[in-house]
Amino acid sequence: MSYLVFCTFDLKNATSTDYQNAYADLEKIGLKKVQKSDQGGNVVIPTTSAMGTFNGISAASVRDDIRSKVQAAFSARRFKSEIFIVVGGDWAWGAGTT
Repeated sequence: MSYLVFCTFDLKNATSTDYQNAYADLEKIGLKKVQKSDQGGNVVIPTTSAMGTFNGISAASVRDDIRSKVQAAFSARRFKSEIFIVVGGDWAWGAGTT
C-alpha cells in the first residue's frame, strides 16, 4: 500500500548550511520540500518540513522505517534535532497562501 509521509523537524543551534544539508539528506530518503500538485504545478512545503510517498505493509512500519532513516542521516551529521513523522494511508493534501 502507498502511504503519504510528512516529516517536520527542528535543528538545535543550526546554521543555514546545516538546514541545506538536512534537506539534501531528506531528499535522498524520498522526503522532498517541493511536491507536484494534482494540477502539475510545484508546491513548496513550509519551512522545516518535507513530504513523500512510500510503499509498505502498514503505516506503523513505514513510520518506523522513515523515522530511523531520518535519525541516522541527522546523527551522521551530528545534528541535535526534534523529528516528527506523520503517516497516512487514505490521504489528500492541499496548499494555499494568504
